[in-house]
Amino acid sequence: MQLLASIDVGSNTIRLLISGTEDNRIIDVFSDRKITRLGDRVDQTGRLQDKNIEVSIAALKEFSSAISKYGVRHVKAVATSALREASNSDIFIKKVFDATGISVEVISGRKEAELTLKGILNAFPAAEHITSPSIVPPLSRVRTDGVPTRSMFIIDIGGGSTEWILYRDHDHIDMGSIPVGVIKLARKFLKTDPVSETDMNEMNSEIISFLRDIKTMIGNRLNRYTQLIGTAGTFTTIASIDLGLDSYSREKIHLHVIPLTRLLEMSRELLDLSLEERKKIRGLEPERADLIIPGIQFTIKVMELFYFDELIISDCGLLEGVLLEIKEIIEKGISEAGKP
Repeated sequence: MQLLASIDVGSNTIRLLISGTEDNRIIDVFSDRKITRLGDRVDQTGRLQDKNIEVSIAALKEFSSAISKYGVRHVKAVATSALREASNSDIFIKKVFDATGISVEVISGRKEAELTLKGILNAFPAAEHITSPSIVPPLSRVRTDGVPTRSMFIIDIGGGSTEWILYRDHDHIDMGSIPVGVIKLARKFLKTDPVSETDMNEMNSEIISFLRDIKTMIGNRLNRYTQLIGTAGTFTTIASIDLGLDSYSREKIHLHVIPLTRLLEMSRELLDLSLEERKKIRGLEPERADLIIPGIQFTIKVMELFYFDELIISDCGLLEGVLLEIKEIIEKGISEAGKP
């Protein structure tokens, strides 16, 4: 089985996935992730910070060693919000290549959303395989012509940007990116410890202003059959806290369902704690203790504004989408090579 590797150079976390593919299935072999805060202060300074560059390159060196260990020949690394915005992105990309041999491609917010959708659609099973009865009808609604449809509103809250996708069959897809993420929100609004009511109100107002713009565009296209899917670090962290995990478990997190009532309860519990107290919460990585507040608040506001009662967590998304794109490129190359 030929192994492929995808890397996500995110604003908060850098992630690696090494997998094989069989038909359209992705078979995981190895994964790793490092919180490096590469996008820290980019919105204020316009530049990647030296210390974050060093930590990120060190993480990518480890990833390069793992890629070599597994004998992976095809690697694709994509960078998102931090490198889209930073004026010294080119310098970082060159340093990464010189240190690791990894070429980093900066992708647009729309491309990020497209790859995320590709990964999620590949990873989500048929509705009858999902354990929560409440989410079966939305994922397997049948039109009057007897053809099953799927309606999903997908959110990826990153460190520096948030990607959203409204998916209704293969013919009806809307997507976009907004320049707000948990690192930006935490740095801009969380000035007290524990977080004050004033800080919360100001942060919530900014979150709602961005979400209203999205609702204006697509609000009338969501209905009671549309399901909310959350992917990437903010959502997997929420799931990990809800499950009380001692260590990260992809199998337990993927397809975990959390009702809005539980998120509101979780938010109240977290807001009563200081940063140091939050670092001790089971299921919450200490490095994310400051980011979990804006992450949960963003999620709650999405659910309230768009009238969702529950959230489904996907541990698959961008990395899997990148892997599938590598596979498609390889197959196309083989196909093209075989033409007379």
